[in-house]
Amino acid sequence: MTAYTFSVVLRGYNPQAVDALLAPAVTALTSTDAGARADAAAALRRANLPVVLRGFDRAQVDSAIATLTGQLAGAPGADPGPHTATGSPAPVAEFEVTLRGYDAAAVDRLVQRVNQALTSGSATTRAETAAAVRRAAFPVTFRGYSRQQVDLFLRQAARELA
Repeated sequence: MTAYTFSVVLRGYNPQAVDALLAPAVTALTSTDAGARADAAAALRRANLPVVLRGFDRAQVDSAIATLTGQLAGAPGADPGPHTATGSPAPVAEFEVTLRGYDAAAVDRLVQRVNQALTSGSATTRAETAAAVRRAAFPVTFRGYSRQQVDLFLRQAARELA
């Protein structure tokens, strides 16, 4: 079972609502019932989580929801972890949050696209994603991802996709 740990921030998602949403989805990951997996994925897609004064970081929760939805769409009983077409693990991106860093939501979207391209096995998808990685430019925000770590990941991803 996958356990998620999210940062607590100002104006984040209600922790109880997040836990109530993610628990059935994580349970459905181990199910071989395609209907249960589809229902859990649909519940994640239509989620409308309330924002509270102090709650879970919205970008982190949104990323976890997107990852879970993708895993639930995969074949039942399949390994839910990301893997490349060659069978080796896809890069897992975890970045430190700094005072002035890259916008976390924008970085998470590109990281997810990179992982999807690596698992697709399609040369066209890999080439398009490699081009997107090379031209990536993220806005700098308050409490964003470490710019040095993201830049390093982008260089490694471009090499991996080439």
